[in-house]
Amino acid sequence: MPSVRSVERSFFPLDEELELLPGSLTPYLHESLVRLGAWMPFKFAAALLEDLQGVAVSKAKATRDTEAAGAAYVALQTEEADELERCAPSAGPGSDKMVLSADGAMVPLVHGAWAEVKTLVIGEVEPPIWKDDAWVVHTGKLSYFSRLVTSMQFEHLTLSEVHRRGVANSRAVAALMDGAEWLQGFVDYHCPEAVRILDFPHAGQRLGQVAQALWGEASAETQQWTHTQLHALKHQGSADVLNTLRELQQQHPDLDLLQENLAYLEKRHAQMDYPAFQQQGWPIGSGIVESGNKLVVEARLKGAGMHWKRENVDPLLALRNLICSDRWAQEWPRIEGRLRQQAAQRRQALRQKHRQAKSPPAPLETPRPPVPTTPARPRPAGQEKTTRQPGRWRPPADHPWRRFRFGRSLYQPSNPAKN
Repeated sequence: MPSVRSVERSFFPLDEELELLPGSLTPYLHESLVRLGAWMPFKFAAALLEDLQGVAVSKAKATRDTEAAGAAYVALQTEEADELERCAPSAGPGSDKMVLSADGAMVPLVHGAWAEVKTLVIGEVEPPIWKDDAWVVHTGKLSYFSRLVTSMQFEHLTLSEVHRRGVANSRAVAALMDGAEWLQGFVDYHCPEAVRILDFPHAGQRLGQVAQALWGEASAETQQWTHTQLHALKHQGSADVLNTLRELQQQHPDLDLLQENLAYLEKRHAQMDYPAFQQQGWPIGSGIVESGNKLVVEARLKGAGMHWKRENVDPLLALRNLICSDRWAQEWPRIEGRLRQQAAQRRQALRQKHRQAKSPPAPLETPRPPVPTTPARPRPAGQEKTTRQPGRWRPPADHPWRRFRFGRSLYQPSNPAKN
C-alpha cells in the first residue's frame, strides 16, 4: 500500500478542480513569492512575504518556485521563436519610429567564472524636444529580452520579442549599437534595412584612446584634442575626423593603437553620420541598453556574494524582462498555465507508476496436461436438441429448472377460490 505522502502527491483531484499550482501555496501567494524573488534576493523575498501576508516560507522554496516559474517562461518563449522561424507569420502593427539596441553585461557564475548576458532593448522614438539649448530625443515604451547564450542563439530567441513589438511593420527602424561584429549580424538577421548608428560615446571612446596614446591619459592636450574631435564628429560628420586620424597615422606609423582605431572607425564611417541622424530625429547614444544592463541584469544578478549556476541564469532573466518591461500582468497567466500543465504531467506519470506497482506480476505460463475427453452421452429417443433463439434465452416449459423447488417461494398464499 503506498504511503500517505505518495498518495497526497499523486491522487488529489481537488487540486486540478481548484486549478492549484504545485506546492503548498495558493495561486495568489505563489505568484507573490515568485514576483518578489525576481525583484530581490530569495532570502529577503521569503521574509517580505511573511511580513506582508503572514505566510512563512523558506529561502529554498522561494528559490525553487522562482526558478521553476522562470524556466517555464523560457520554454514558452523558446517554443514561440521556433514556431516563428518555421511558419514566419506576419508581425503585429508597429509604430512610427522604433529603435533596437543590444549589448552584453558580465554576470558571476559559480566557481569564480564569469559569463556575458546579452540584452536587447526595443523602444519607440519620441519627437525631439528643446532642452538646455539643444534638441533632445527620448525613447519610450521600452521592452527587454536577455539571455545567457551565444550570439547565434540570441538572434533566434529574440524573434519572439521582435515579432511581438511589430518591428517589421514600423515605418522606420534604427539599430543603435556599438560596432561589435555579432551585433551587425544581429541586425542583418532581424532588420537589414534598419538605419545603423554607431553609438556616439563608443566612437568617442576610440578617439580618446588615440589621444591618450599620443599625449598621455591626463594631459591637457588629450582633453583639448578629444573635445575638438567629438564636437566636429557630432556636428560635421566623420570625414574631417578621419582625415585628422590619417594624418596622425602618417606622423606616427609605429603607433599600433592609432592604426587599430583608425581602421575600426573607417570601416564604420557610414554609421557615424551624426548630423544627418539628429536631423532625422534619431538618438545617437545607446543609453537605453546600458541602463537596461544595469536595471535588468546587474541589479538582480550582481549582488554582493552572488554566484549563479549557469542553468539558473536564464529563468531569472526571463522574469526580470517581464518586470522591467511592465508586462507581468499579461504574461503571468501563461506561466501559471505551463506550471499547471507540468504538474498534470507529473501526476499522470505517478499514477501510471503506481498502477504498475499495484498490478500483480503475470504468472509464468506452464504447459497444462491434456484434458481427457469423455464420449458424449447418447440422447434419449424422442428428445430433440433445443435450439437457442437469438436474444435473451429462457428455459422451455419442460426444462428441469422449472421443477426445482428452491427456485420458488416456499410460502404460497391460499387460493380463496378453493376454500
